[in-house]
Amino acid sequence: MYSRYVKTEAIVLNSVQFGEGHNIINLFTESYGKVEASAFGVRKTKSRFGSTLEPFTISHFLLYHKSEDSLFTIKDVNVHSHNNSISEDFQKFIVGNSLIEPVILFVEKGQADRNLYRLLSDALKVLNEIITNKSIYLLSMYDIKFLSIMGYSPNISMCKKCGDHLNDKESYMDHYYGFPICERCKTGSSVQIYTGTLRFIEWVDTNSIAYSKKVTMEKPTLDNIRSVIEQLYLHTFHKKPQSWKQLNSY
Repeated sequence: MYSRYVKTEAIVLNSVQFGEGHNIINLFTESYGKVEASAFGVRKTKSRFGSTLEPFTISHFLLYHKSEDSLFTIKDVNVHSHNNSISEDFQKFIVGNSLIEPVILFVEKGQADRNLYRLLSDALKVLNEIITNKSIYLLSMYDIKFLSIMGYSPNISMCKKCGDHLNDKESYMDHYYGFPICERCKTGSSVQIYTGTLRFIEWVDTNSIAYSKKVTMEKPTLDNIRSVIEQLYLHTFHKKPQSWKQLNSY
């Protein structure tokens, strides 16, 4: 049954200025997927919203829409998690943007997915608490889980092109054939996958985002993991998040 008022938990993704003192807020909601909602007067000095609509904030929203195809209007906000340390730490801010951007780019509006919502919500809460130098491990776990929820969950023991069992053989991947492929099927653009990378991908499948606090690895392994993730995004979506350009500081 249609209702003009809806209540939902939501994550603030970003906002766009609209008119004099107003913003359109891009929300990822638990119940309705990704939606746009107008926040009237949010940029005015005495706005009742204050800092409640900043990116990375997780809140309980009361939304109103006149009809099913009209834009939502934000009527009330009760903040659950401000996640202030993300905005206050430059490296965490970069990682936070890298968590949010795939949802902005690759998730359809109105596509409700509680698993995906919970993944992003949990990742932002952990990022807010984690020490800065562990945040890149959090992002890598998130990327692998995000791809899996979006439908890309490869069998890492079998070549995707020829079906050969890999076992302890060297494995590769590229943005055309995907992951993994064997040495016989590799191309000039294929990236070799380290054993440590394979183990990390297997480990991520059975562990929560919170375990990123315990991850340690050598930089070559981390670099290989990020290269594989980049190729997976290119294979799945034919593009990668622009926010990744700033990850070079790690």
